[in-house]
Amino acid sequence: MSRKIAYSGILLSLNIILLLLVNIIPINTLFLLGLASLPIAIVIIEYGPKAGIIFYIGSVLLSFMIMANKAQWILYIFTFGIYGLVKYIIEKDRSFVQEYILKFLAANILIIFAYIILKQFVYIPINIFTVLIFEIAFIVYDFVYSQFIDFYNDKLKRFVKR
Repeated sequence: MSRKIAYSGILLSLNIILLLLVNIIPINTLFLLGLASLPIAIVIIEYGPKAGIIFYIGSVLLSFMIMANKAQWILYIFTFGIYGLVKYIIEKDRSFVQEYILKFLAANILIIFAYIILKQFVYIPINIFTVLIFEIAFIVYDFVYSQFIDFYNDKLKRFVKR
């Protein structure tokens, strides 16, 4: 049990460091938010979805305190931060087509929810071009996320002492 807490704490600190870098490095914000979303996948792989939910809640609370730009925080918690849990739930015993339909649906619902909140504070132009860019970026993000999970399972997982 103490190993589980310690390992999850290390992953949470990595998550928070990456989110802290969003404040320091003004470029590559989306890249850093995407990287910060990966540790939750490790927690889910190692300890299951309940631990993933606890990790997500910890990430949300700590990131609120350290992220200066709350618009970026809202974007993180409603899209990147929760995606590991969404992906885990969707990719259980479904066909590839069903998975992608559900993932697109979930991603679009989450981004619409984030947009509704953010539009009160930040101007975000919405047109067919931005929607298409989002859809393409989502496909790339999901692919990279899956590659990271495969890499962790194939190469890194054996170094984690249980």
